[in-house]
Parts: sequence; structure tokens; C-alpha cells
Amino acid sequence: MTITKAQLSKSIAALSASLLLSTTAFASVVYDNTDPASSLNRSFSPGNNIEFGDQVFLSGSDRRISDFTFDYFLSSNASGNETGELFFYSNNGITGSEPGTTLYRSGSFSLSTGFQKVAAQALSVTVPNTFTWTVAFSGIDLGVQVGLLLSDPPTVGASLDDFWVKNTGGTWSTFTIDNGATPGNFSARITAVPEPSTVALAIIGGLALFAGRFRRKSA
Repeated sequence: MTITKAQLSKSIAALSASLLLSTTAFASVVYDNTDPASSLNRSFSPGNNIEFGDQVFLSGSDRRISDFTFDYFLSSNASGNETGELFFYSNNGITGSEPGTTLYRSGSFSLSTGFQKVAAQALSVTVPNTFTWTVAFSGIDLGVQVGLLLSDPPTVGASLDDFWVKNTGGTWSTFTIDNGATPGNFSARITAVPEPSTVALAIIGGLALFAGRFRRKSA
């Protein structure tokens, strides 16, 4: 059987499209602290309009986040004006360890009462091996309870038992819960995909395979 140049071109185009579209098929969970068995059955927040969150250490090698989920609780006496905002930071701040460069900012989203999950999907945010994700809750009236759910230990990846809080003026400090007796690790799950360069290498390899077959069969 002879492969024509037209057939080769169509095969190359199909391979390229297939590899590019199937990147999500290679998605892997690089951090997971959502196992119900790890739940500490409580939530925590340092207060209204205070940004806070967890520095996490990712497993595996994929570093382009495609999906990020976290869990929170909002009491039933909420007014309906409560909102949240999600951030990702590199830990390259002034001292080289605190949150520094902003990698992602979700924009404001509405909160619902009860135990809820926020899912940021179809992302394409490249992060280092360790980074900090934070949340700021706003519009919280007096007497309303809101907080991130606490969970420990992570089943994939790792996290220190303290957490970051953004101070007035933009500096950051680490804090613990119950003087460190309760791990300050928040329920979250992170899925990542290979970098585009990895997909490109796969495409190149596939193209070389097709080209080789074409040369052998047309010789």
C-alpha cells in the first residue's frame, strides 16, 4: 500500500490536532487534601476582607494548573452579599519565602450557604513546585460565619502546618491555629497538565514516525 503526500498531510494534521486536544487526557492530580477521612470537621477564617491561604508542595512533574477546587463553609444567617476571591502566588517575596508574584486572580464570586465547593476550571496557569493559594472573603456581616475547611494530612503533595495572612500594607505573616495544635491546612485539590513544550515534543515524535513510514513505503 502506497501513502500519497496528500494522505500524509491529512495524517499529520489529524495527529497534530489530536495531540493538542488530548492534553487534558494527560492531566494528573498534583495536590489533594480533600479526602473525607482527613477532614478536621471545622472551618477557619481570620476575618472579613483578610486574604489568607496555604502554601502547598506539588507532587509529580506537571505544573500547568488546569483545575483547582477548594471547600468553604458559610452559615445560614448570611445576607446574600458575601463574596470570595481566589489568588495564586509564587513564594518569591521580599525574603524569598513569602507570597510575591501574582500568578492568578479569579475575580469576585458569590458565596452560598452551607458546605460548598468552588471549582476554577479550564485554567492554564503555570506554577512552581511550591506556591501559595489564598482566598479573601468579603461582605461578611457581624455574626455570620465563613471559613475554609480544614483537612490534614494531604493524600497527594504536602503542606506546612501554618498558613499565610496578608497584612495591612501588603506584607505577609505566617500564623498557626490553636498555637499549632491544629494543622493549618485547607481542603483543596489541584489538577495539572504537561507544559506545551512536552506536547510539542510528542507532536514532533509523531510527525517523525509518519514521515519515516512515508519514506519507507514510497521508496
